[in-house]
Amino acid sequence: MSNKPWGGFAAVVFLTAGLLAGCSDESEPPVGAPNSASAPAPTTEAAATSVPATATPRALVIPKSIPAAAFLQATDVPGKAKEKPSQLGAGDQPLPAFCAKDYEQKNTIGVRGTQSIIFGSKDAPADAIPNGTVYEDVIVYRGSGATAFMTDLRAAVKGCATEKDDSGVALTNYLRGPIDAGDDSELIEQTRPAYNEDGTPVGDGSVHRKLWVAVRVGDTIGFVADIGWESVSAEKNDAVSLGRNAAKRIEAWRK
Repeated sequence: MSNKPWGGFAAVVFLTAGLLAGCSDESEPPVGAPNSASAPAPTTEAAATSVPATATPRALVIPKSIPAAAFLQATDVPGKAKEKPSQLGAGDQPLPAFCAKDYEQKNTIGVRGTQSIIFGSKDAPADAIPNGTVYEDVIVYRGSGATAFMTDLRAAVKGCATEKDDSGVALTNYLRGPIDAGDDSELIEQTRPAYNEDGTPVGDGSVHRKLWVAVRVGDTIGFVADIGWESVSAEKNDAVSLGRNAAKRIEAWRK
């Protein structure tokens, strides 16, 4: 029998094996090399630019005016409102001075508005003496003006523990702490010797009290003044309730 066919077949087998071995060396990585299926794809400039950048939060637009809905409503006052809220003009009811310390941040005010409400006891007759008058300023600031307002207000009250009013009566000011409203808040109390309705001192050491609540909601300040009524002092619970309701009204409008 001739060996030539087998010799030819063997050559073909060896040639095929060599080609297969060569293909295997190119497609399979050596031991210890990273697997191409799990390796991260190289970052290209096109891929990098396709990932959206994190957006910077947009500042709220400063409104042209303060809407009535942003203020305290008749249903928000303690007891019962004796009249509808009244819109006041700029400067009709300035904020308290606290030893003439400047805390209002007037150069960053975007827009402000002021209103007043008179309220009395829930079941009191219509001609009964009111429990108090409430003044409220709603002030929208540019930039960080609202935050600076709260910081400088606290500093003004803290630095003005005692002062005298225009008639020489001694006033005492207190920071009473936050009221759990808005993004920030502060209750402020001012006392003075109590006077009778005829203007004479009571003389028993009792005091007349005014209360203010400042609440911050984002870029907006709600500044609520409960000044009582003539010889009737403001009540802490009333002021706290007013401050919290003011914050809710501003949040519903501004956030």
